Amino acid sequence: MNRNKIILISTISVISIIILVFFLSKNGNDTSSSNREAVDKNLLVGDWVRTDASYLIKIKSVNDEGILEAQYFNPKPINVESAGWEESYGNLKIMIVLRDVNYPGSKYTLNYLPDRDILAGDYYQAVQGLDFYIEFVRSK
Repeated sequence: MNRNKIILISTISVISIIILVFFLSKNGNDTSSSNREAVDKNLLVGDWVRTDASYLIKIKSVNDEGILEAQYFNPKPINVESAGWEESYGNLKIMIVLRDVNYPGSKYTLNYLPDRDILAGDYYQAVQGLDFYIEFVRSK
């Protein structure tokens, strides 16, 4: 064999080994959603008070189809047009759309953070067209 063929075969061999090691190590450390334990959706049920105001979300029930039975108070009842939840990569997220006077489609998009037992995320204030970061804590 000539020297160029030996170098080419050696280079291809080394690259093949590096690729093989990379894929084997990646699969061995897989932390995808299939390996994560899902958070219990029933942890969403309860009364949640916003940390910056006296707004209240009451989640009465959570069904398997992704629908929440929810109410919203500021401090009087505000009509909830729709309320749902989804699980993604082991995380729970809720979406609540309000449709009432001064609430023409305002929306909460909140993630449940089990380590802190809070709902945190964005509030879209439809009248002003602005997004705000907010948090809700569980009412004891």
